[in-house]
Amino acid sequence: MSARVHTNPSNRAKARDTLEKKVVFKSVLDSPFRVPWPSVPVNLQNTALACTLSLLDGVSDYQSARGQENRKRKQLQKDARPNKKKKIDANAPTGDPDVVLPDVGVPSEETDPPALPAALSHLLIGLNAVTKRLDAQIRSLRKTVSLNPDPTFESVTPIKVIVVCRADVDPQILIDHLPHEVAAFNSSKPDDPIKLIPLPKGAEATLAKAVGLRRVAVIAMDINMPGLAAFTSILESVPTVTAPWLTSLAASAAPVELIPTHVKQLRTTAPKDMKVAKQLRAEGKAAAKARKKSKPKRTGKNAATPTAL
Repeated sequence: MSARVHTNPSNRAKARDTLEKKVVFKSVLDSPFRVPWPSVPVNLQNTALACTLSLLDGVSDYQSARGQENRKRKQLQKDARPNKKKKIDANAPTGDPDVVLPDVGVPSEETDPPALPAALSHLLIGLNAVTKRLDAQIRSLRKTVSLNPDPTFESVTPIKVIVVCRADVDPQILIDHLPHEVAAFNSSKPDDPIKLIPLPKGAEATLAKAVGLRRVAVIAMDINMPGLAAFTSILESVPTVTAPWLTSLAASAAPVELIPTHVKQLRTTAPKDMKVAKQLRAEGKAAAKARKKSKPKRTGKNAATPTAL
């Protein structure tokens, strides 16, 4: 796997800087609380994608039929506006201008709504929807005591599998919070930990076509998803994302493990001739200091003015 390269220009770069530069790498310490993505082989990613597509059977047809129903409903609402011009029947008598033609663009009989697929009730499609459900699951783990409990509170159905089109998302920072949130939930040692599965490149277009949307980056399935047993062999091979520093000593039977140090290489540039660069910097500082001294000093409002003797 190739290292990620950041090509953003430096905030300190100056357009007038004409010194020849060379590429250098600086070792910097990464955050020890970084949660990495699970390492999943490409063949297992393809298997997870095929299994996901089999569970999404019928979702695309339902989304297409629902879109047509919505367009018809909007057309009916538009035609029912009071300020809409009436269509005059050409064969009607001229003395009766209130005779109108029926609208042939809208069917007169109502069609039955499309049947809701069973899988759609157990799916969360989209990054925002999945993030909100993860937040709700993490909040549900907190043991809170309230004298006035909220009667509207409802327990959420836990998520079991999250598939992410990681290779197709740009920029990656949009989905970088998912491993941390999954690790926060899994660190509480739940009975059904969440499995996070990255998908191969090109999976976004395939999933979008399967659900009848233009773009799909993240899909989550809860524990009651029909046909989820097909994921059993796949989930056993996917490592569980956890955060050791979030696991309490009482909940963890394993001894405390130290977090390994993460060192990353920062690609930057440096002048080829450091001696000339230091000399130019010293000359620039001296020139700036001289300009500062040459400026006249400002006097305050209450400064004393000289009087003539």
